[in-house]
Amino acid sequence: MTILYTPLSEHDIFPMEEEMSVVYHEHNNCPLMCRKSEDGKKQIMQVLSTDPSHYMDPDLQPGQWLDS
Repeated sequence: MTILYTPLSEHDIFPMEEEMSVVYHEHNNCPLMCRKSEDGKKQIMQVLSTDPSHYMDPDLQPGQWLDS
């Protein structure tokens, strides 16, 4: 595993896949930034909540796919 310390944005290092677009979604009263694939599935990129309990919820971790 390599840790990369840089002032660059993660999107500059790891460009977005073209078949996915960024959408903002609210799931169980938690605002999320997600990638939406062409088939309509959403993958969590970032939790945008001010509630600390949302960050501890294993179903709301970045990389998880949303059921709805």
